[in-house]
Amino acid sequence: MWQAFNVKKIQKIPCASSVRSSSAVGIHLPTCRNRTPFLLSSPHSGRDYPHDFLQVAALPMDELERMEDRYTDQLLRHMPEKGLSLVQALFPRSFCDVNRDWRELDTSMFSPPLIGNDFIFSKKVQAGYGVIPRCISPGKSIYRYCLPLEEAGRRLSQYWEPYHEALQQTQKTLYQQFGSTILLDIHSMPPLAQTRPCDIVLGNRHGKTCSDELIRTTERLFTEKGYHVQRNVPYSGGYITGRYGKMEQNRQSLQIEINRSCYLNMQTLQPNRHFSKVQQDITNILTELAHSFHSP
Repeated sequence: MWQAFNVKKIQKIPCASSVRSSSAVGIHLPTCRNRTPFLLSSPHSGRDYPHDFLQVAALPMDELERMEDRYTDQLLRHMPEKGLSLVQALFPRSFCDVNRDWRELDTSMFSPPLIGNDFIFSKKVQAGYGVIPRCISPGKSIYRYCLPLEEAGRRLSQYWEPYHEALQQTQKTLYQQFGSTILLDIHSMPPLAQTRPCDIVLGNRHGKTCSDELIRTTERLFTEKGYHVQRNVPYSGGYITGRYGKMEQNRQSLQIEINRSCYLNMQTLQPNRHFSKVQQDITNILTELAHSFHSP
């Protein structure tokens, strides 16, 4: 097994409103009085590009940015005030993708190549979208050359591991307080190539990670705001949804994909004129959802 991890454990979350950020992860916590069992994950919204990463990347910044779930963290910025905890990656998805198993590594990206039996050569890895991505899109490689072997361990220990430590510890604390937790993994998606309009895709691994009641209520709240919603197609939930959704343990998870064109100019990747409305809608929907599943 990979032995590169050597990370200080995140301490128990205090009963006070706080923002606890490191260079890798932002943790935004409600006060104990306002806290609900809801935990928000924003794994792909990071915009802090390490200088050494930009030096070795073969692509310009504006192309790397197109791999982001751009500004989903800003859509969620008011949620801790409403009682929902928020964990966000501060680093970009093109640098390290925390919505992958740490073993989903393309061993050939490194020199000398990684050797071991624990690595998972999944379809995502084969396509170039492993935990350390090789491509931003088909045919667009991030690097000109192989990365040093030690770079794999550094990114996993300093970026992947702290993100999952934050999620795990926050979920544990909420579970201890409430006896149940609901994790919402928030993403954005490009407009889908289909005739039927779609603004939101809800994914629960086809019923495996959350109850029908939760996904049905979430769908209703978005629909009432005028959003077109579909379930599990083409996104049914990724690694985070699967890892943190254990219904038999009263730990539910639901992935929410938001169509970027609802709130971004797709050419400039900057907020469009609907951004404030979408942000307010998201705030109202998730607040009502949390109240529906939590009685103080």
